[in-house]
Amino acid sequence: MIVDCNSFFGFWPQRQLRSDLDAVKREAALHGIARLVTCSFRGIFDDFVLGNEETLQACAVHPELIPAATINPHRWLGVEEEIDRLLARGVQIFRFFPEFQHWPYRFQPFYALLEKLQSAAAMVICPARVGEHQSNGIITELGELAARYDLTFIITGVYYGNLAEAISVAKACENVLLETHLLNSPDGYEVLVSELGSYRLVYGSKAPLHPIGSSLLPLQLAEIGEEDKRRILGGNVAQLLGWCS
Repeated sequence: MIVDCNSFFGFWPQRQLRSDLDAVKREAALHGIARLVTCSFRGIFDDFVLGNEETLQACAVHPELIPAATINPHRWLGVEEEIDRLLARGVQIFRFFPEFQHWPYRFQPFYALLEKLQSAAAMVICPARVGEHQSNGIITELGELAARYDLTFIITGVYYGNLAEAISVAKACENVLLETHLLNSPDGYEVLVSELGSYRLVYGSKAPLHPIGSSLLPLQLAEIGEEDKRRILGGNVAQLLGWCS
């Protein structure tokens, strides 16, 4: 079973995109993806409370969807209440978007959110690429947070340009996993599986912002074991979410 841990739906304001929920689900099904961890775009750019509600309503109707909620730490009032509401609704995954909302990881409101999520043993998904193309040091900052908070951190946007930093941080922090949508360089999977083991990698597409084939084919063609591929494609996420022991 393929589980995509990095997908979205809704209106994308920066370019024309086929991103309505039906289109996203249809494209995933064409590529054999059975489950989607998804988040409404509205929660990024507009009101995250309304965006989270859109996500929860979509997931209630479509059982193949897994909700990823989002919080903007710039808006502090009401944030704790929203986290409590989401946890009560069974949300296990929280996504953060500093690259669009223009806040740094070294940010006290973000620390407070992580501390609250820590008590619920939540998973957080954070991007490695924030700001300029070469975001050196960002994964190191996330590693510092992973060492400080007892949470599972999934870092998106790992690619050849930050691979050394990603490997070093993941080796130092067992609660860091690396997402794969940009991992399309030669031997990328082979290197990461050799250095970290396949249990530290999770498949994501960043659909519909990225074509699914560009993330899926490099993994399917990688010269790693079939069991390694199964773990990356869905087994690791299934274990994190408690679907299997």
